Amino acid sequence: MKKIKLKIISLVLSGILISTLGGIQSALAADVKRVALLPFKINSEKDLSFLRDGIFDMLSTRLAKEGRVEVIGRAQVDAAMQSAAASGTVNEAAARSIGSRLNADFVLFGSLTVLGENVSIDAKMVDISGGQPTLTFFDQSRDFGAVITKINLMAADINAKMLGRTQTTQAAAKTPAIAAQAPPAPKTDIHAHPESVLEDDGFINQQKSDAGGSGSGIFTPAEARESQQKFWKSANFKHRINGVALGDVDGDGKNETVIIAPNAVIMYRSESGRFGKIAEMGESNNKVLSGVDIADINDNGYAEIFVTSFNAKRTMLNSFVLEYDGKNFAKSIDDSYWIYRVADTPGRGKILLGQRPRVTKSMSGPIFEMIWQGGEYIPSDEIKTPRHTSLLGLTIGDVLNDGRETAVGYKQNDHIQVFDSAGKTIWDSPDRYGGSMVYFDAPKDDIGQVENKQYFPMRLVVWQNPAKKESEVIAVKNHNLTGGKLEFRKFTKTHIEAFTWDGLDLAPSWKSRQMSGYISDFTVGDFDNDGQDELVAALVIKAGQVVLLTESKSTIIALQLGISSKPEG
Repeated sequence: MKKIKLKIISLVLSGILISTLGGIQSALAADVKRVALLPFKINSEKDLSFLRDGIFDMLSTRLAKEGRVEVIGRAQVDAAMQSAAASGTVNEAAARSIGSRLNADFVLFGSLTVLGENVSIDAKMVDISGGQPTLTFFDQSRDFGAVITKINLMAADINAKMLGRTQTTQAAAKTPAIAAQAPPAPKTDIHAHPESVLEDDGFINQQKSDAGGSGSGIFTPAEARESQQKFWKSANFKHRINGVALGDVDGDGKNETVIIAPNAVIMYRSESGRFGKIAEMGESNNKVLSGVDIADINDNGYAEIFVTSFNAKRTMLNSFVLEYDGKNFAKSIDDSYWIYRVADTPGRGKILLGQRPRVTKSMSGPIFEMIWQGGEYIPSDEIKTPRHTSLLGLTIGDVLNDGRETAVGYKQNDHIQVFDSAGKTIWDSPDRYGGSMVYFDAPKDDIGQVENKQYFPMRLVVWQNPAKKESEVIAVKNHNLTGGKLEFRKFTKTHIEAFTWDGLDLAPSWKSRQMSGYISDFTVGDFDNDGQDELVAALVIKAGQVVLLTESKSTIIALQLGISSKPEG
């Protein structure tokens, strides 16, 4: 995790210094000026050479301007440093010597020191001609989240003292000192569509092209942090997200976010407004990943990743279980004929449920609590459910707010039902909810029938609201353009609803505003490791069509529960 944090800091440092040094272009004469960027010295217990390289590469790419500023190449800089015997610590005299060897006009050098959570920045900008005094700046932070602000102030200092101008860049405008003088920004509507919130709230996407790539994540300006506590959105992914889950996968006490694409498992970490990619594992085209859950069932200190998947024809299950050792994924179970779901019970914590369905029109079967025994997950106690109940749409929790475990799930027609320990329905919803795009190809009803899609239900979550000290059942409602009357499904909008048992039924508690697209999966947990729960959802903005060669587009959104949620009529 530290490595990811420092990668993020490197990108921010690069961006801020780029805007600062960009002032050289207006402050210098019209002839081409040469700028030498010396690799920052990284002082850390761990090998963080990638951070030094990232700073150099980003600055080099962004500073160069044809006919105005020439950034001296890395190979030339390295050769000059070796020639000057300055491969280690660089002082001002050494910087001038290196700059002279390179015929540079300006030299920037510095260091970044990391001690636990503490980070200090020490840098100097040298005018080789001696026309301006060397500018020295230093700052430190005990919190990675505050480092961004410190660097902004540092950039303003460079512009004011070195280049003789006030900071007018976007970065400077967002520093607390300047922002404090401005009128307070209007509160962001936490129910607004994610696309508009992304622009209005000033979220900066480092993963502009593809969040599924190797970008480092998202930074949030200081003044947007209050809004971020209520609403957060990732950059867009160029693939459909089929599932999302939260859990401590690497055993460090902090939650990771695991998402599944149709053929990949990807792990991220969200912390202090940053969403960084940790690892990715691709799967064969014969696995269609359809569900994901996280829990430490084998009690080894590392939460397992339970992935429900089907073969390419969607006629057979071939699920698997992963563990992550901090570097690589490893399969502990593969090609399993089980549907997996994790439930968070009121007294026992997280438990694993499994269903080995019969190949029928409903693809249902008995549901069991699963235990780890003899190097495998085996069925234990059966969970009594109504006929044709699918595990993908079932969970267990304190639904009735009586301290006991009660199951809640979907009927085949997407109505929510609550049932007792004997599997008898005690309540079902008058309206339909859910609306999933996960399906299997059931046995054909008619001769010549090409396919017989049977859709699984959506996930349900039982969440203990700490403010109300009562449980809420949270569900998604994807609005089907066909009204659910046709086999074909087309979702155009979606929203989230919560219910609380009032003694007679699940009464509406709150619901979100409608959003464009559909939610493919969601979960609840401490998404950003701030000690408070968020509702995290995978929002599919555009599904994509293989036949039409159109690209999918999806994103991850997070709503802070207890703050973002409000009753609506």
